[in-house]
Amino acid sequence: MGDQIVLINLLRHCFSKDRISMNYHGDFDDTYTDKLISLVEQDVEKKAKKRMALLISESFQNIVRHADTEAGGNKNSTFGIRGIDEFLHIFSSNIVDKGTKEFLEKKLEEINGLDKDQIKAYYTEALENSTMSAKGGAGLGLIEMARKSERPIQKNFKEVEGNNYSFYMQIDLLLNEKEGAEPASPQLKLEDNTALNELIIEHDIIFLFKGDFSVEVINPMLTIMKQNISDGGKTAGYRIFHTAVELMQNVSRYGKDMGGKKEGIFSLNKTPKGYYLCTGNYMEGKPDQFIEHVKHINSLDQKELDDLYKKVLKESVKNEGNNAGVGLIDLRRKNPNLLEVKSTSDKNGDYVVVGIEIHI
Repeated sequence: MGDQIVLINLLRHCFSKDRISMNYHGDFDDTYTDKLISLVEQDVEKKAKKRMALLISESFQNIVRHADTEAGGNKNSTFGIRGIDEFLHIFSSNIVDKGTKEFLEKKLEEINGLDKDQIKAYYTEALENSTMSAKGGAGLGLIEMARKSERPIQKNFKEVEGNNYSFYMQIDLLLNEKEGAEPASPQLKLEDNTALNELIIEHDIIFLFKGDFSVEVINPMLTIMKQNISDGGKTAGYRIFHTAVELMQNVSRYGKDMGGKKEGIFSLNKTPKGYYLCTGNYMEGKPDQFIEHVKHINSLDQKELDDLYKKVLKESVKNEGNNAGVGLIDLRRKNPNLLEVKSTSDKNGDYVVVGIEIHI
């Protein structure tokens, strides 16, 4: 079994307490902000959505604004959102130069030392007096994040080569805050997300999502993924996108109902030869028939796959469009590499992971 299947199993255990989790390590562009917000807003009550959207936008912009491109800033930048218990944790990391590090460190220490009323007054003053420089804009963004989250901003700096620093930042939004009440569970520590960040960079995970695979979530996932695929003008881009659609829909078709949700995990990784796509989810009923189906289509040559595809497609038309069996066959028809599948069991049921590498 491939290393990627093992990795996705490891990650799903890391996210066992997460209602929703999204981690991104690709090209950073302003246009992605709305898509990232769309992925998370299903998990957030209406009264907290506005604050959530602002915090995601400002945190993502902090990377766009400060990543040191000369030091491979975007290459080593990550962005993550995790919903655990009463909190939504928004995490970012990027490479900054020494001057930016000193500015951010001083500004954050200053902001974290203020109470709620002081932050509000500080923001008003900064808004009136700030210049429109990059650092001036960043200062306003940091103040606004502290003001909206009403909690100290977690931060850390780690020196890297070339007199640069990895800048780690985490915003903690309490979703159902009651006046004067302390949260029932502690907020996630920055160190936990820092360790996850290093794992994502090490394995070149471009996009990782754990949550409900509804249409509202699948569409923005596909958009972000599509804009991060480079195939040199070949047909691999289409095959990657087609594979992602099928694997995500596979979770929706066969996934076990987990409290009204079809919960699963999706990962897009860069590999030396191309990309590896993988999904995992608890399956409704025993997975034996599904696994045998995968093994069978792996055993077929191209002509046999084409014939089987036509046969199953014809049968699905007779069964009022139920084409659930067609998808994986078509996926194999378009990809010479075999599908990998692994099943494990725990107290929640049978968990099945499916993955495939696509060469470019």
